Amino acid sequence: MLVPRSYQPLAREQATFMGVTVMGGVVNQFAQALVQMSHCKFLGHANYTISKDTIGRFATIFNVVTNTNWSGISPGLNKTNKYYSFYYGSTPISEWIGVIFQYVATNSSSGNSPAITFRIKNTSGTTLSKAVKFTFPAHLQMFNDGDLDRPALATTGATFYDPPSGTSGSDDPRPLYIPPANRGDMLLFEVEVEDCDLVSVSFFDLYQPEVTP
Repeated sequence: MLVPRSYQPLAREQATFMGVTVMGGVVNQFAQALVQMSHCKFLGHANYTISKDTIGRFATIFNVVTNTNWSGISPGLNKTNKYYSFYYGSTPISEWIGVIFQYVATNSSSGNSPAITFRIKNTSGTTLSKAVKFTFPAHLQMFNDGDLDRPALATTGATFYDPPSGTSGSDDPRPLYIPPANRGDMLLFEVEVEDCDLVSVSFFDLYQPEVTP
């Protein structure tokens, strides 16, 4: 059956009744609409926000109420080394996953080497493809303490690459790759932050118009 290119609505409610056999034009309308739906691209997308303590530097009521920007965060709050894990429901046509995230990195401690690494794993914890790593100053920004009025933003971009080989090591920022055997599975994104902290992150399938299910 040919796939119609124009929008195909379902049959009118007045033309169908519960328990009554339909035929002719009504059947054709259902068939046209369903075959078009079978070729739609349902893309995956997940957004996460990481909650933060809003207590000010001196833990006073005044600071708690008025501290709405990122210049008054408690010293050391943005100098953490930790791992975050985020679930992602991939689709059968998921291949490349883009990432946009917000982070905080200031020079309020002696480390001053912020880095954020993204790994893609299955729910058993097995790494599926090579990680990507954002580092300062090539990919991340760092601000003087007190100068940052909002979290900084970074992204992997949306350029397609050749699939990476192996699972060890890391590449410069690029979209994350899902191997064919794991497409359509529930996946786990592990994010390692060093000398900075994560505020929010969005994962999304990259649209590929030449791929049909």
